[in-house]
Amino acid sequence: MNRRSEKINQTLKTTIICVVVFAVGYYVLNHISNRERPPLGNTFHIITGCVLMAVSALVLAVTLKKFFFPKKRKKSKHVFLEDESKPRKEQR
Repeated sequence: MNRRSEKINQTLKTTIICVVVFAVGYYVLNHISNRERPPLGNTFHIITGCVLMAVSALVLAVTLKKFFFPKKRKKSKHVFLEDESKPRKEQR
């Protein structure tokens, strides 16, 4: 496998994991926290759902930004130094 296909596979895996974690956070926030007496209390599930959704959204945004908008390398200008061992031709 070449470098490009490895990068695509890694980005795809990360994207799928982020979407699954976001869905779990959404489920915890909107379904489990709305129950009358959830285990560990409503506040715990509200905070957990929000944190899962926020972290997965941030990781997904950074991953997609790195994949679609990579940093461009600056092209350096080549500088050739003069060879001092050779005598110069005098210009008049």
